[in-house]
Amino acid sequence: KKTLNQTPRKMATHFAHRASWLCRPHLPSRLFPRLRAPLTHTLSKSHPSHPIRGISSMGSLSGGVRIDIDKEAIKFSAGHFTIFSAQSRERLHGHNFAVSASFVGTPNEEGMMGDYGVMKSILREVTTALDEYMLIPRNSPYLTIEETPGEVTVIFAGDPPGTRMVFPEGDVKILDVANITVEELSRHLNETVNAKYGPTLSGMGVCSYEISVSSGPGQSAATQTTLTTTSTEEGDEGKREPQGTDVFVRGAGGEAKAVSVAVVTGGSSGIGLETARRFKDMGAKVFNISRSPCPLDDVTSLPCDLSDFKSIPSLAEELRSLISEHVSGSEGGGALSLIHNAALYFSDNAGDVDPEMMDRALRVQTVAPALLNRELRPLMTKGSSIIFVGSTLSEKAVSGALTYSTSKHALAGLMRATTQDLFGSGIHCVMVCPGFTDTPMLRKHLSDPEVLSAIASNNSFQRLVEPLEIASVITDASLSPVLNGAIVHANLGQKET
Repeated sequence: KKTLNQTPRKMATHFAHRASWLCRPHLPSRLFPRLRAPLTHTLSKSHPSHPIRGISSMGSLSGGVRIDIDKEAIKFSAGHFTIFSAQSRERLHGHNFAVSASFVGTPNEEGMMGDYGVMKSILREVTTALDEYMLIPRNSPYLTIEETPGEVTVIFAGDPPGTRMVFPEGDVKILDVANITVEELSRHLNETVNAKYGPTLSGMGVCSYEISVSSGPGQSAATQTTLTTTSTEEGDEGKREPQGTDVFVRGAGGEAKAVSVAVVTGGSSGIGLETARRFKDMGAKVFNISRSPCPLDDVTSLPCDLSDFKSIPSLAEELRSLISEHVSGSEGGGALSLIHNAALYFSDNAGDVDPEMMDRALRVQTVAPALLNRELRPLMTKGSSIIFVGSTLSEKAVSGALTYSTSKHALAGLMRATTQDLFGSGIHCVMVCPGFTDTPMLRKHLSDPEVLSAIASNNSFQRLVEPLEIASVITDASLSPVLNGAIVHANLGQKET
């Protein structure tokens, strides 16, 4: 009852303190069922000759915990052949490779070490990258690999002369390994995780981890990695200097966090453009995702049609490689702000709804934001934020805007659900709902000056909202965890009718 948070990690610590008397030579090991986050603590110290079931030999667990991730969905299917010698290899075949991992580290004051969701997301990413490919070892001395446009040809030294294995280029992954075995695959996955997410895991309190690959029941191999930390000054081991210190957000514990990176969808014009400009002026590195490039200098644009959700994983992979240079995964590192601004607007109603257009709008305004959240979540440290740009029609509706109203209502639901899913992570979500804003999109659909004037007169200040005003609200919201889960209307006080 005295524990701060009844997580498996905290409970493991609690029972380790309370149950040291159990560690006696005459007691059978079956008294210690496998814990999801086992802890050696005083038990292993008192009787090292009597190991506790469920506690692996990986790393030092003294004063720490181990989190095990072993989910059926974390796997990949791949073709391969194992090379036994210069003259012998397997025939081509495939496996369903299962992947599991263990993370060792120290829990924080809330009784937690890291985020299960982040760990699972990292594992899903590195396994998906190998799924449904023919895997070829680049470093085997017995293979000759010829890459030509559209094809990959593999020649094994021990095959009869003239034997060639030819594969479609898009179906092959050439890995920097000596052989396609569970040993080499576990090492490859381990090194990939360390290279891309080592700082993220270290910032979560992870000091070492192990990744295991199984090609079938009873046969697996595992590789371990001990994470290192950087020192800023003598005596400050593990601390990292924040980046992009012009913009700060208060993290879960109230500490100042630097916003190093802002990712803006639809940042080529209107509200998105002004939001990109404002983050850039504040010193953050800005990335724009849209069909058209952002006209601002020093803003990196990644062209993408967000209605094509199948293109988002590859986009996200490129984006992660660019972001990782600017965002440190440590607790003291810079924060990431993800702004979902891209939208489609067209007039329709209940009598003439076009299902294809509605589907496209929902993909841009709900599916794409959800997928980007999933893909970028592993890079988000405490103090990061996700800002959803909604509309007055996120909570109201008018005639002639059926699809737009529906998609913006759905976006509000996505924001609220994401807030709950990220509970306790130190990442906050806010929806900013502009009123009628003087953007190219508005003027494209409402070009009549009299109509624009009538709309402007419908708020307390008798004018249209300026894009820069909304951009200011967005950047302020990204710096304000107190708004977590809130819907903020920025409309100059619209008249209620």
